[in-house]
Amino acid sequence: MKEIKINVSPKVWICILLVMIAVFAAIMGISAAIGGPGAIGADKYHMITMFICMTLIILVPAYIKRKTYLVITDAQLRVNAPEPWVVQLSGVDSFYLDKYKGRQFIGIRYKDNIEGGISDEQIAKYREQRSKASLQGYPYEIYVRFLSMKPQEICDLLNARIIN
Repeated sequence: MKEIKINVSPKVWICILLVMIAVFAAIMGISAAIGGPGAIGADKYHMITMFICMTLIILVPAYIKRKTYLVITDAQLRVNAPEPWVVQLSGVDSFYLDKYKGRQFIGIRYKDNIEGGISDEQIAKYREQRSKASLQGYPYEIYVRFLSMKPQEICDLLNARIIN
């Protein structure tokens, strides 16, 4: 089978763009109100030009260098999180969907005879010890928010690739 790459959804880039528009409009509005007619943002053509330049400077490089979040092959799953890691599918018993503190993820249930495999009880204990900010994914859970495929589709795809 071929390698499957799952990217971050375009919705994320649209949200970032909308936030940039809101922040830029607020800055220009405050600047025009405080500085008067000669202030930055007082001329609408300069404001539009500055916004387009800011968008190009910030979003284009981020879009170009974005990484594929998940890469699924016949033998492994690569997760390109802030700290990338790899799961060998030969050591996985199953994948399942779950939620913790409002964040959806795909859990990994390893086979019992695999060294470094983690039991469900240990996973629950580790989750309780972490704060919400540190929920970035560990070798037993893959956070699947804002991806180009639905979490259930990813889970089904992974379960179909498991080597028994």
